[in-house]
Amino acid sequence: MVVEQGAIGANARPGRTGRTVIYPAFARTGPQEPARGTKPVYLYLRLSKYHRDGADAIERQRIDLHRKLLADGGWTVMGEYIDNDSASSSAVRSRKAWRQLNNDIRSGLVKAVAFWKLDRTNRVASRCIEWIGECQRSGVYLVSHQDSAEELNTATAGAKLVMGIKALLAEVETDSMSERQLAAKRHLAEAGFHHGGTSPFGWKPGPRVTDHLGRSGVRLVPHPIEFPALRDAVTMVLAGKSLSAIGKYWKDRYEITTASGGFVYEASIYRSLVSPRMVGYRMRQVPEHQRGIKIDLLNHIALDATGNPVVSQEPVCDLVTWMRVRHLLEQARTSNVRKPWGSHEWLLTGLAFCQCGNRLYGHNKSRRNNHGERIQAYAYRCMANRNRGPGNCPGSCTVDAEKAEAFVLGWFFAQVTDESLANARARRRVGRTGSEAATILAELEQTKQERQALIRKQGSADYRGSMVTVLLQLIEDTQLRIEDLQRRLDVLALEEFPIRDGSGLVAAWPGLTIGEKRGYLRRLIHRIDALPGNAPSQDRLTITPVG
Repeated sequence: MVVEQGAIGANARPGRTGRTVIYPAFARTGPQEPARGTKPVYLYLRLSKYHRDGADAIERQRIDLHRKLLADGGWTVMGEYIDNDSASSSAVRSRKAWRQLNNDIRSGLVKAVAFWKLDRTNRVASRCIEWIGECQRSGVYLVSHQDSAEELNTATAGAKLVMGIKALLAEVETDSMSERQLAAKRHLAEAGFHHGGTSPFGWKPGPRVTDHLGRSGVRLVPHPIEFPALRDAVTMVLAGKSLSAIGKYWKDRYEITTASGGFVYEASIYRSLVSPRMVGYRMRQVPEHQRGIKIDLLNHIALDATGNPVVSQEPVCDLVTWMRVRHLLEQARTSNVRKPWGSHEWLLTGLAFCQCGNRLYGHNKSRRNNHGERIQAYAYRCMANRNRGPGNCPGSCTVDAEKAEAFVLGWFFAQVTDESLANARARRRVGRTGSEAATILAELEQTKQERQALIRKQGSADYRGSMVTVLLQLIEDTQLRIEDLQRRLDVLALEEFPIRDGSGLVAAWPGLTIGEKRGYLRRLIHRIDALPGNAPSQDRLTITPVG
């Protein structure tokens, strides 16, 4: 089934959920000047935890405060400061209304504040008492629906003691709730249960079950559409496919799209594939993302009572395969040469040279055509002036990628004959020792045995608790060595030219991987020299065949 671009697929991912009501930090709700005979007062309303109740708690606080101020008399409500956040530590940083209220108090714009209860302002006792003191020094009158006005606005020792006790009790209550919640989540993680929130891509909540210790909860089970999509994505990454190709495949094959109907973002696909959930691990206390700070997710997997990783859901692939996928994706992200996961295959990388002697590297650049449409342009260009400073390359050569590749492939296919392939095989037999492949095979087999020995140590007494991360790193290092040896072995196999005739190579060319295509080009092409200027590619490129 094929879905047109822009159409919303049957399995569109939900958009980011938001508040039912989003409030500005400050809103003026009253007149510019208070009524005659009254004083201006500002409301501070705060919902400490969002319950998806349509902001009813904010409305209830507003109604109670308006009734109290009307009953007291002498007040005109001028405006409202509203925070609709949570009781978490991140909410403290995001309380925009609270910060603006205090700025306005310090600047003298606010001389009276009304709130529903003191713990709506702050639940840390020392900060709460400090804030009351600042208000008293600034001459700000405090009105509370639940607390005594005399205690809030009197600087006597007794009033300070009462307010201090109330603030301390609020802080103790918050700490107690936090401890209970953390303990509950720790047990949920240890049992492999899902504790709510958005389900990770690939799984969905299953039925409620009870473990052998009597703890009940919900475990994640494979999603009928997303789980197979992840398995296909693993196969595609190992085959060298791009993340953008995976997004297109998901839309065409599974109708998985974004909420707006577009392809799933490459960043979203990447996060799903590098997550330890792929091997069934249960994530625990993953830090909040910070720009420029890299987090190793293997350090944030849940551990059971014996210190072993908790496997809470069916894995997409085994540990070794996942580490290969993670390594390939990480290698692509950190490449300084080209954009491996982009939409263009840089066929001539390593073969094309500038007249200054430096290689030409792939470069992506968007531009607008005559109709104002933005299009993506691909080119090979010399980076000597950029990397080494001006003057290193007098010509600053740039060649259109598609035209240059078409010219080189035309030359290559014209040269691919049975005789040329036979000569290339003969050159390789002369230049290679017979023991090279045997040596690599022996080292590869030894490294695979080392990997299996490390995998068998999972769950042993030597690798528990924090040592689990060490073991996983050892396994990953071994896997990297295996991949390097396998690549060297593949090069030897490729150089044998498994396709024996020229017509067979031409017919099989579209199905070859980018690595195989480059390998065949290098068998017949020594180098490609490019000249600067705007002349056609055939006039600027000089191909030197292998001697």
